[in-house]
Amino acid sequence: MKKIIAITTSILILSIACSDKKETEEKNINELSSTFDSTELQTTELEEKEELDKSFFMNYKFKPGEVLKYRMTIFSRSDQHMEADTIMDNSVEQKLIYILNLNTVSVDEESIAEIQCTVKSINMEASGMGNEVSYQSGIEIDSSELAKFAEHESFINTPFSLRVNKNGRLIEIYKIDKIMNRFLSLRGLQDSVRTEDLPILKPDLSERVIKPFISQIIREFPNHKMAIDSIWSYQRQSIPVMTFNIEFTNVYRVGNLELFEDEKVAVIDPTVKTKVTGESTYSEGGVNYQFEKPISSASGKIYFNLDRGLVQKSRTETRMENAFTVEMPTPQGMQKGDTREVTTNVNVLELL
Repeated sequence: MKKIIAITTSILILSIACSDKKETEEKNINELSSTFDSTELQTTELEEKEELDKSFFMNYKFKPGEVLKYRMTIFSRSDQHMEADTIMDNSVEQKLIYILNLNTVSVDEESIAEIQCTVKSINMEASGMGNEVSYQSGIEIDSSELAKFAEHESFINTPFSLRVNKNGRLIEIYKIDKIMNRFLSLRGLQDSVRTEDLPILKPDLSERVIKPFISQIIREFPNHKMAIDSIWSYQRQSIPVMTFNIEFTNVYRVGNLELFEDEKVAVIDPTVKTKVTGESTYSEGGVNYQFEKPISSASGKIYFNLDRGLVQKSRTETRMENAFTVEMPTPQGMQKGDTREVTTNVNVLELL
């Protein structure tokens, strides 16, 4: 009888301990998803000249069984100014905070790592046009509201997998079926999507949603030795903006080598080069448009920990400005209006 009581008590204590651990973990995640740090990494100078002059590889050092926790915060803002017979100003802004775990499952003989990625939390706040919207994963909401946030809700605690090489080149995104099925279920589309449509929808999910934020955590670097002042670039896919087509080239430069808690980090300065092509004028139905060429810029800091082989922290900002003038016939004669829009995106990544 005493043994049964002892066993029962042990099970009860274990259950309480597991429950407390789970509650503590959920509390920690909720606290992490409501804060962020956009300041530069607190580093010190690397004073040894021989160390500063050394060349190095910017390789990831994935270790099987290692779990990395990151917080990624994305700020987006669009400001629009319109002038015609009246003046109108509109602003739309959004803040997204992700908490993600990256678990290295295996690393093969070619240094290609299989990584399981799990989004543990998403916190979203948005405002504009007099409306405010918010979402926090883990908080119960009714099914009609849940459908509005299906793109976020479908990722929570639904792991997917990556294959990346030691230079950070993303080879494959896979095991996303559960995310896709969860999204379709929340939107009430599971029965209306044909089986033959899934091979189209899954790559779209990978390219449009997953790849952009994974590329902030696991950035690709050249497969050769680097040093201070080394420069490299990557051509991005061109995008249409109004009547123009913009070709983007991301340019990176190793600005310095510094120390973070006795670990050597490479400080990288990102910029962007653009090539804009297209016509500046367009007319339709008696309405004439005059477009200015879009202006784009990028800046920030990326800190790559050379000793640990990972991105320690980054803060990058992109900005695009568009403007056009329109003339149209009205009963009062030709009316002219001007519109100018500035869009900024700030991404902050932190290793927790």
